[in-house]
Amino acid sequence: MEQRSTFFPLKIAYKDLLTFFVKWFEKYPIFKFRDLYICGISYAGHFVPLLANSLLHFNNETKSTRFNLKGLALGSPVLRYKLDVIAQYELYASKGMISQKMYHKILKQCNETDEDNYSNDSPEWSESCEHVMNKALMTAFNVSSVREANKMRFDIVRNPCEGKIEDLIAGKEVTMVVGGIDMCIPNRVDFYFGMPEVQQAFHGNRTHLGYKYSGCFQNSGLNYSIADQHVDMLPILMEILENSVPITIFSGEDDGAVPMIGTLRHVKKLASEMNFTLTKDEAWNHENKEGGRLYKFGDLLTFMSVKGANHHVPLSKPSQSLYIFENHVVEQSD
Repeated sequence: MEQRSTFFPLKIAYKDLLTFFVKWFEKYPIFKFRDLYICGISYAGHFVPLLANSLLHFNNETKSTRFNLKGLALGSPVLRYKLDVIAQYELYASKGMISQKMYHKILKQCNETDEDNYSNDSPEWSESCEHVMNKALMTAFNVSSVREANKMRFDIVRNPCEGKIEDLIAGKEVTMVVGGIDMCIPNRVDFYFGMPEVQQAFHGNRTHLGYKYSGCFQNSGLNYSIADQHVDMLPILMEILENSVPITIFSGEDDGAVPMIGTLRHVKKLASEMNFTLTKDEAWNHENKEGGRLYKFGDLLTFMSVKGANHHVPLSKPSQSLYIFENHVVEQSD
């Protein structure tokens, strides 16, 4: 377990993961013939499909080991980075968090693009674009700094935890429940993985690094490769679907980092490219409560919104997430 990363080269990541899978099966052959499902959230929208695709290619190239890949589940995935970012401001405008005038100014300054002309070679944002986006972001969350606003993008209806990890170290309880969600869970996760006995159990921090464990997304310790960020993931997803591997994508309706409205457009574009027809468009329920909206395209592609969930759907709505996995990932793969 690495404690901190300063760079995230995508190609290295999925190749390392492929190596891990191969070595895992060599060491534990009992798992060789088990069904394999790969799931992830957020930037996993990049490395999970690439890993899945590499497993499929590996199957074609070797006879010694075969990965019985049965399905993928992607939560709030980054699939088309620039469109995902623009969708943030579309969401804020639709909720009245920024004005329509400000939203259209962003479209103008940020070289408006759409689903049909997305490119892997998208240049970085211009200075004028970044300026207007930063102003809109602070306006949306009514704060005076971009850094503070960035912390609030993951949930547009609930404020982030006010407690600190130092409180937990001092033996204080840190809890902030808003709308049935404890927003302080990430702090407890950081505290837990910083415990020496936990690190020893995970065989982590064997070099005894001098700094504490911290979640990479919270403290910006993870710097993404610009080239990797802009990679269009739809062609990779198409290749996976062409191998008859089902894909389920789900998004929290309160996610302001990778908004549902943008992700659903990507899914519809993917379905169109694959000539998948819409076979279901209906509300789904869980434990007699409204779960969200379900869209099914053909037999292999499913999109589900999750009502009341933020960017981290399994964290904010764990029982709904389990329902999605059991009933819409495993079931459709049988």
